[in-house]
Amino acid sequence: MNNYISSPTSTLSILKKNNIVLRKTLGQNFLVDTNILKKIVRASGTTEDDIVLEIGSGIGSLTEILAQAAKKVICIEIDCKLVNAFNENFSEPTGALFKEKIVIINEDAMKTDFERLNEQNRLSRVVSNLPYKIAAPFIIKILTQLPGLKNMLLTIQKDIAERLLSKPGDKYYSSYCVKANYLADFKILFSVPRKCFFPVPNIDSVVMEVIPKNITRSEIGPERLGRFFSFIEYCFIHRRKKLINSLEAAFKAQFSTKNHLNDYIDKKDLIVKMLHGIGKGADIRAEHLSLQDFEKLFLSIYSIPGIPIKK
Repeated sequence: MNNYISSPTSTLSILKKNNIVLRKTLGQNFLVDTNILKKIVRASGTTEDDIVLEIGSGIGSLTEILAQAAKKVICIEIDCKLVNAFNENFSEPTGALFKEKIVIINEDAMKTDFERLNEQNRLSRVVSNLPYKIAAPFIIKILTQLPGLKNMLLTIQKDIAERLLSKPGDKYYSSYCVKANYLADFKILFSVPRKCFFPVPNIDSVVMEVIPKNITRSEIGPERLGRFFSFIEYCFIHRRKKLINSLEAAFKAQFSTKNHLNDYIDKKDLIVKMLHGIGKGADIRAEHLSLQDFEKLFLSIYSIPGIPIKK
């Protein structure tokens, strides 16, 4: 197949034919380098046994190449005009070869019930050029709703990759980083030059591999995941202040009576002791705690009667 959808000439022709203007508000930047797209599919490890999820399928640039390797490709696209162009592309003589292997769903991926979708399709991988607007929250959403994936191969903006790979004390270290790394391991495979996109974005991109962790083996487990994530967010409420002060502000907000507040004050010393128990002083800030520190601290605090950690 020589005339790929992803070639610059084909992409521009399809957009013009369908009167499509790509919207920055939706983070619509199409990869127009077929060799890069083939490299992504190869790196994903996709085989004819895989049912692959693609988010932001656009006009089908990546879909076309994925369909050559996968058993089936389930695509989510929010833009109706792009969906129409997508369907037309896979009705053409060349695209029709893969039409039976492709399903496109016209909806917002951030509102999609992926657990239900998985029940219907047994999804095994995610391979996507993620729309810039949803990339960060989508990674958390998919990891919590599809924990059994083999892997994800995501083209994302470099700054999000840096956030995901940041370490305690780094500039980008945050509650988002801690939560994501509890759910998965992250690795940058290669960079994608700006010139490989249309329109050319103002930021650099990378292809990142995401390997989900088996959180059922964690002491926290799936049943307390929501509480653990809330706890992490509480810890980062005041990023530049002592962690104990962030927790104090968060817990005080949850206590409705003076007696409950007194209960908290009594337990504050216990929390300081727990910090000492993981080798940290009372002056520590959240940005200097590792994922393992947060896990240990959460499990200790969770066991204190009278301290609610809401889901």
